[in-house]
Formats: sequence, structure tokens, C-alpha cells
Amino acid sequence: MAIIKLLIAEGKDELRNNIIRMLKSRENIVVVGEAKNGHEALEKIKELQPHIVLMELDLEIISGLKVTEILSKEHPNVLSIIMSTKALPEYFRQAIQSGAKDFLVKPFSLENLIEAIDSVYNKWLKDKKELFTEDKSAKVITFFATKGGVGRTTLAVNLACELASRGKKTLLIDASLQFGDVTITMDLRPKNTINNVVDSCDFTADSVLRRLTKHEESGLEVLVAPKSPELAEAVTANHLQRILDAVKPIYQYIVVDMPASITEKELVILDRTSILLLVATLEITSLKNTKTCLKTLQEIKYDLTKARIVLNKEIPDVGIDKSNLEASLGIPVIASIPMDAKISQVALNKGKPFVLESPRELLSRTIIDLADKITGNGKKPVNANKNALLRIKDLLFGS
Repeated sequence: MAIIKLLIAEGKDELRNNIIRMLKSRENIVVVGEAKNGHEALEKIKELQPHIVLMELDLEIISGLKVTEILSKEHPNVLSIIMSTKALPEYFRQAIQSGAKDFLVKPFSLENLIEAIDSVYNKWLKDKKELFTEDKSAKVITFFATKGGVGRTTLAVNLACELASRGKKTLLIDASLQFGDVTITMDLRPKNTINNVVDSCDFTADSVLRRLTKHEESGLEVLVAPKSPELAEAVTANHLQRILDAVKPIYQYIVVDMPASITEKELVILDRTSILLLVATLEITSLKNTKTCLKTLQEIKYDLTKARIVLNKEIPDVGIDKSNLEASLGIPVIASIPMDAKISQVALNKGKPFVLESPRELLSRTIIDLADKITGNGKKPVNANKNALLRIKDLLFGS
């Protein structure tokens, strides 16, 4: 099912909100943004790239007709439906001449609105498959562990930074609402948190995007956890669901750092997860907790084909290895991350993801390899000998 991204350009707040409520039951139509005037509409169209703009005829600053003319020339794949209380033939002709694909007379019913959107989709967008290649929605990669201290947040941050630095449109969500550490791990100074989205009562993609924090070095966008633990209660499962559903059509990858619990909030995330990365270490307690976690997931009928193990802080000759882990858990290990306390600790203390600071080190290269597997680049796995050769080369000739 193709997801149709809709932007509503309407000067009156009440009318915009009514349209959003009308479309709430339509799973294939996502309102990605709103605009109050023609200038704002053009800015939002450039940023959000909707498929259809529901456009008021008499927008302020730049009229809806003029915006439609501009779209026809500069954004031919963004189509407009003009709406107006002026039900005269001359306005209909002007709308069509400007490039609009349909005309709605206000007030209109849900049936009229859906008919107009479906008409535009079926006549103009249905055969343009290239426009919908990313609208199958983002691949959601969720990091989860049943105990703290296994490096879940560090791995989530570094993978997200690696994906973003490759030019992939990537969002990192700190879903550890009570004690999220993403901001300190990345040395971020956020103006907004997830609470600002909730407080706005606006769960469109545009609203969420305006409340993200940008990591300038990688280009990664981050939805930050609440500033203090008591504020976490204000974020409900329904809020998380609406946020994820709103932004999935916008991104290629969404990385979620999930807390060590499975409540209604976490179930919302798991339901939308494409790849579940269970972080484990070579400790008997970690193995036990991971097995308990898998049993719990089985009991709630979770699709375990989505699950993969990330073996973190791998140390040789400790009595348990990767093969033991796979045999015991029955889940494949997608990545083995070596123990490198110095690099990881220095990176954490500086607030600089090691995959960006030290990309040649084996620790970083295993994350790069994991990103290759997720994106389907198919590069060969990292090996220690190759890394050793790189270190010698750097010492002799410089990096």
C-alpha cells in the first residue's frame, strides 16, 4: 500500500485541524505538515516533499493559485488540490489553469475529500512508482538489552551516525524516557525534547521535525528524551505511536534506543521495528537475561525473525564465544563488537561518536560493517589482521 504524503496549506487553524481529524482513520494518507500562508507552504514543500498539497485559494502573502503555478514549474511531482468557499466556475477555471488537479468547495465532507485525493492519486501519481520508493516507510532499527551497562546507547548512537554520514536520512529516537543518555553521548545541547512534541498536541511530521536536534558533524537528527525522569510519564504509548507513524514516511532509517523494559510503550516501538538488535555481552548474566527476553518475546507472539544478536565487548577466551551464544539463544549474531575500552571511553567522555572520530579502528569498522549489512552494501566483514595492517600503514605513512 502506497503512503500518500499530504501537506495542508490553510490559513485558519480550526479548518486545518478539522481536516487532520477527518483523515485520521485513513492509514494510506499521512499529513506530513501544515502551512498558514503561501510563503510557508513553499518552504514546507521543499523540506517535506509531499505528494499532494491541499491548498486554500486565498492564502496570505502568496496566493494558493500562485503557489500552484510555482509548483507546476519547480516541483512538478508535487500536485495540488485547490479548496475554496468560492464555488464559481471562473475560480475553478483559474485553479485548473494554474496547474491544480482538482477543486474542492468548502465546507466539504470526508467522502468529498477522499474522492479528490484518490482521484489525484489514481490519475497522476499511481504510475509514478519512483515517488513511492521510500514511502514504504523507514526501516526501524531498535537496540534493546535487558540490563544496563552493555553498551546499548553507544552502539545505537554510532550506528545512527554512520548511516547519517553516508547521506541516509536518519532519525535517532532516545526512547529511554526516564534516563536517556543520547544527549551526553553526542554532546548535544537540545532546545526541545519529546515532551515539546507531546505538549504541542501536534503529531504531524512537520511538528516533530521542528522539535528535533541536529548533530552537525554527521547530519543525524535526534528526538531527545525528557530532561528529567518525572517528565517521562507525560509521554504515553499513544504519543510514541503517533510520532513514529508520522515520521516513518520521511526517513530512510529510524534508530531507536529502547530502555531495558517491555511495557505498553515499548510494545508500540517493537510493533514498528524492522530489525531488533538485542545487545549481549559474554557474561553468563547477560546470556541468562537475553534468554529470558527472548522467552518473553515468544510469549507475546513477537516475530523473532526480526531479531539479531549484537555481541558487544567481545573478549577472547572467557569460556563463552559467539558460537555458544548463537547455539544457546537460537538467534544469529549479526555483529561482534570488540572490547576497546580506551577508544570507547575517550569518545564517550568527549561526546564524540567513535565511528566519526576513529573510523579506521577495528571498533569503528565493525559498526561500519553492521551498517553495510543493514543497508545491503554487502562489504566483506572486518577482520583484525586487516585492521593491524592499516595501523602499520598509518604509522609509516600517516593517515
